[in-house]
Amino acid sequence: MKKTPFLFLAFLAFTSCYSQAPNDKKTSEIHLTGKSEPGKVFTLDITVLDINSKQPVPGVELFVYHTNNKGDYERDAANVARIHGTVYTDQQGKVRLHSIYPRGYNDSPTGAHIHFVVKAPGQSEGHAELGFDDYKEKKYDRKNLKITTVYLDTLEEKNNAFAGKATMYVRKS
Repeated sequence: MKKTPFLFLAFLAFTSCYSQAPNDKKTSEIHLTGKSEPGKVFTLDITVLDINSKQPVPGVELFVYHTNNKGDYERDAANVARIHGTVYTDQQGKVRLHSIYPRGYNDSPTGAHIHFVVKAPGQSEGHAELGFDDYKEKKYDRKNLKITTVYLDTLEEKNNAFAGKATMYVRKS
């Protein structure tokens, strides 16, 4: 399969999520993959907080995408990474993603990760990434929080499935 450069995919994902028709049902829980998707099941709970007040931020739009279990971004009919979706934080700033555990790019040393395009009223917009190696290697600097990092707080494997909890920060614009 032909590899597409990351920045191009990020641009496609960013433009796609803002060119879609409005989502009348703004759900805080989404299934990015079906039950027949190859790979280990992965459930991720994310809490989105304001970086200064540390208070939950409701109504944050997260466009999420990642690789398949082989490390590829298969493109769908809209030329976006096939494993993707849009979810919105609830009143407690929480979302839940159901997917598979992603794999790092199969032709580079980049480890498993998930991309987020973040949009929230009154908050800065941009991109954030959850890097599983950062968590495993304890590379997080929680004294200098960043809005570009999704901080994995826990990751457990049980019954051949993964479950994790993470924290993401946004900043008032």
